[in-house]
Amino acid sequence: MKSLTIALILFFYLLTNNFAQNYEAEKGKAHKEARVSILTKKQIKPSSTVFKRPNKNWKPEKWTFSKSNIINQEEINTRSKESYGPTIASPVPDTSFAGLIDNGTSIPPDVNGAAGPNHLMQTLNPQVRITDKSGNELFTTSLSNWWEPMPGNGGTFDPKIVYDPYQNRWIMITPSGSTSTTSRIYVCVSTTSNPLDDWNFYWFDTDTDNILWFDYPNLGFNKKWISIGGIMRNSAFEAVEFVVFTLDKNAAFNGDDDISLNKFTTNLGSAIVPAFTYDEEEENLYLISTGDGNDNGSGYINLFTLSGTTVDPVFELEGSIGIPEPWENWSYENHGDFLPQLGSSEKLNSVDARMHTMIFRNNKLWAVHHIYLPADDPTYTAIQWWNLDTNGVILERGRIEDENQEYSYAFPSIAVNANEDVLIGHGVFSDNIYASAGYSYKDHIDEPGSMRDVHIYKEGLASYYKTYGGDRNRWGDYSSVSVDPVDDIDFWALHEYAEMPTGNSIWGTYWAFVKPSFIPVVDFEADEILIPTGETINFSDLSLGVPTSWEWSFEGGTPATSSMQNPGEILFDQEGSFDVTLIASNSLGSDTLTKENYISTSTSILPDVEFTSDITAVCTGKEVKFTDLSEYSPISWEWQFDPSDITFVNGTDKYSQNPEVVFDEANLYSVSLTVWNLNGSSSITKFDMISAGGYTLPYIESFEEDSYKPDDWLIENPDESVTWELENIGGTSPGNQAMGLQFQSYLIGKYDRLISPPLNFTGSTDVILDLQHAYANKYMPISDSLNIYISPDCGITWEKVFTAGEDGSGSFATHELTENFWPEISSDWCAEGWGADCISLNLDNWEFMHDIQIAFETYSSIGNPLFIDNISVSTTLSTDENIKNENEILAFPNPSNGSLSVKIPENMKLDELLLINKLGQIVLRKKIDPNQHLINIEEDATRTKGTYLLVVRGPEISKNIKVILF
Repeated sequence: MKSLTIALILFFYLLTNNFAQNYEAEKGKAHKEARVSILTKKQIKPSSTVFKRPNKNWKPEKWTFSKSNIINQEEINTRSKESYGPTIASPVPDTSFAGLIDNGTSIPPDVNGAAGPNHLMQTLNPQVRITDKSGNELFTTSLSNWWEPMPGNGGTFDPKIVYDPYQNRWIMITPSGSTSTTSRIYVCVSTTSNPLDDWNFYWFDTDTDNILWFDYPNLGFNKKWISIGGIMRNSAFEAVEFVVFTLDKNAAFNGDDDISLNKFTTNLGSAIVPAFTYDEEEENLYLISTGDGNDNGSGYINLFTLSGTTVDPVFELEGSIGIPEPWENWSYENHGDFLPQLGSSEKLNSVDARMHTMIFRNNKLWAVHHIYLPADDPTYTAIQWWNLDTNGVILERGRIEDENQEYSYAFPSIAVNANEDVLIGHGVFSDNIYASAGYSYKDHIDEPGSMRDVHIYKEGLASYYKTYGGDRNRWGDYSSVSVDPVDDIDFWALHEYAEMPTGNSIWGTYWAFVKPSFIPVVDFEADEILIPTGETINFSDLSLGVPTSWEWSFEGGTPATSSMQNPGEILFDQEGSFDVTLIASNSLGSDTLTKENYISTSTSILPDVEFTSDITAVCTGKEVKFTDLSEYSPISWEWQFDPSDITFVNGTDKYSQNPEVVFDEANLYSVSLTVWNLNGSSSITKFDMISAGGYTLPYIESFEEDSYKPDDWLIENPDESVTWELENIGGTSPGNQAMGLQFQSYLIGKYDRLISPPLNFTGSTDVILDLQHAYANKYMPISDSLNIYISPDCGITWEKVFTAGEDGSGSFATHELTENFWPEISSDWCAEGWGADCISLNLDNWEFMHDIQIAFETYSSIGNPLFIDNISVSTTLSTDENIKNENEILAFPNPSNGSLSVKIPENMKLDELLLINKLGQIVLRKKIDPNQHLINIEEDATRTKGTYLLVVRGPEISKNIKVILF
């Protein structure tokens, strides 16, 4: 029995020391600080004055691996000699363009970025930028401004970003503070796939004992976790231990207030890199780090896993992996300034051989780092990449290197697409060139271990030397490549290059969009598929796989064939339906697609007329842009306006397809458009489409989806920070939206204005402005406040008509003092519970005027949010209790919930009533007895909410009345 016990103890000892090694978790919480609309953040163009710290005393890690737990050891070199050298050319970029450029505030930039469905994000030490996929700038701010809501913000560095294509969210992380007492990690996640929408912001302390501080973050994710690996340093900048954090990803995506956090530490390896997990079913998250590059002639890396539940993960060392091709992990001379450049004896800093990126895809792991060669006396750097299974078995590996030692490659990143094509982005360095941006490509059909030729997509323009008083000529520290989530095939690369200096040396960044070749998958489209006989059509190739030749066949077309990629002006001069065929080819093969009866021609089809305008309520003298949306090959246009007192501007006239028009008088204008094609003409009239001088009364704005027009309202946000935005609320009717401004994350003393569309008071008396508001003081005696202004000339001059702030007695607040206020029930609003009545203002001073605008201005004192809803500008003239002119035709109540009455004076004889919607369609036609003087219109569920034209007419009179149904 004794010998059996000893055997069991020995077995379990060997089990724990030769297989997975567990690490204990330190548990905590990441705290939600704010939900922020990105477009409310201040956008900046000038340089900031905050410099990234140059880290004078920086020291490399002690590179270690688990000698007792080597899970895979190559005894002989399995890397094919063919993979050492060039093969065939990497594909050239489909497009490339500039990213952020040096603004003189940070070395290095720490280049990072990612691609989403419609946007690119670039997160650098100096700035954050969002662009479209053509490189057009949509938003730029400083890194510190991006993290403005966060506690301790001011020393941010090393940001990283990734797009989760399975839940369609962006994830961004950034450390803040490089001392043990200030070190935090900031995390934010987008609420949609659009990075210009709201984000949830979180933070956590990296060392609750305040002994070490966190540096060099590495970001990863899977279906359960956001994972962050990095280095914990002491005050001497020495690496003391390596750390992995896990956060509950789905809780963050849900916007929960506090989310579970786990922290694991190890002394093994170096900076640990979690994988980007491109598999929405994978339970585990894999991690990797560089080990000793030269231990008795072998180099090692370390593989880790995270398993278990979301809130109780298990972090384990799976083991170390060795190969008989050693390398050095950094250069000990010149503090790591090692990379050569043209035109200068000063070299660029290469940091060290830490891992840069890992990808999990198809149950395989792909990782990359740069290494120093030869191992015993390095003279150049090479890119080393790995393809492992999840047990650590090497499936293939390779190096991007110049064995002639003329070129060095460094700061790599790796991406793997759905076909297992691989793109590695990296810098290119040599005495023969300035520091440049490049990449290397591997197709899924290429030989294992091989990589195609290096392609430089942005050449450096000058030598570079800048230290800001440090002892290193900083470059990197990393780069970024990602797969486009739209097709999961194409790649985006982002890297640094040396820009032409303007005094001091300057770095720049550059994007490249790379489309891998494969056997084409053919598709195409036509700009029209139903046309008048005798018209022409333009065709566009939509084929995937980068075809290089095209063969088109057009049944019934002239010409009948084409070899152009996008042939145009194909004539179809016979009536009927016709096939179109495209064969797309490249060196790998071809694909054919025939769309049967794709094109139809007709001798009778007329234009389907439609148009729109950029605004419908306009100040007199202001331009309105009309856009023709007509279908079926329109060739000419004629516009008419009723009344006709308008002026065409900017070189347009009544025959322009898209005219620009100034409305000279305050009035309701109907707009008609006649469009011709080869078969004839069609027309449409939109009655009372344009409200020149402003909307006539009554005007109601409930801010609900079915009625609110964002383009009607103007927001003045002088500091380009927090401002008015639509919020989801409760307690008012109809609907669940109101306009609000969140003062709690705003600076004191800031003003923002929400400005109404123009309004027309012509013919109106007893004009009243009514609105609901909701607000609660957060601190006493400080109060946020609301001011209301009226402009009689569309915003040129303003007069204050109302101002209010809470004095503690309920004079303005609608809820008692509280730290967290958000309206949810009716008693949270004015006139319903505690506190103030609703605001009602007499605007008779502006009766009979037009081009009126109303501004709602907030003044911030860092309190609770302020909300306004159900704005109404009305006159008593339109109600049955206040009929003042017995000779007028009146409709009441107006606005109406669907049913209304029409009063006809005794002396008028009318015989017909029409109700016409905004599209000019008659939705109600009713015959009237000439002796009938009160007509009731019943509610009809088929009539949608909105503005209608009520027409009552007889032999000698016709009267139009605007009515609103809600």
